[in-house]
Amino acid sequence: MRIQVGGLSEGIHEYEFEVSSQELDLGESFSGSVFVKASLDKSVHQIALQAAISSTGHFACDRCVREFDLPVKTSYRMFYVMEGGDEGAIDPTEMQVIPHGVSFIDLSDDVRQTVTIGIPLKLLCAPDCKGLCPECGKDRNTEHCSCSTAIDDSRWGGLERLRQNETSE
Repeated sequence: MRIQVGGLSEGIHEYEFEVSSQELDLGESFSGSVFVKASLDKSVHQIALQAAISSTGHFACDRCVREFDLPVKTSYRMFYVMEGGDEGAIDPTEMQVIPHGVSFIDLSDDVRQTVTIGIPLKLLCAPDCKGLCPECGKDRNTEHCSCSTAIDDSRWGGLERLRQNETSE
């Protein structure tokens, strides 16, 4: 995903890309296309990029282990500053310096990192996923089990006995 910036006129320029997830090396969870809509605002000393990214990944639910497809929609912005320009005025995490003579910018690494960061830490097939029963292993989303839902935590046993002694006195 390269954008020709050498000789690009000042102003706003729109770009759309569709690349395979394999080309971006996103891993086994992604097998389809990644769509990128980029808007460049070029001025004399810098280029401001705003990119919207969408793709779909295939994951296993962290609660019930069921496989599901998850749309990943994310965005990022980046400022490309010409070498010797006003580099100090921009957040360093959102800036890349372009050496003199570079005629294109490559978005591939930034898109790959943004998609990877856009994957939720807790992968759930549905927000209300009930998960698996810890006793019998049945999927609580599709089956009902008669297992007890009470949690026996023996670490609190001593305090529970003290509480029972106080109430019986």
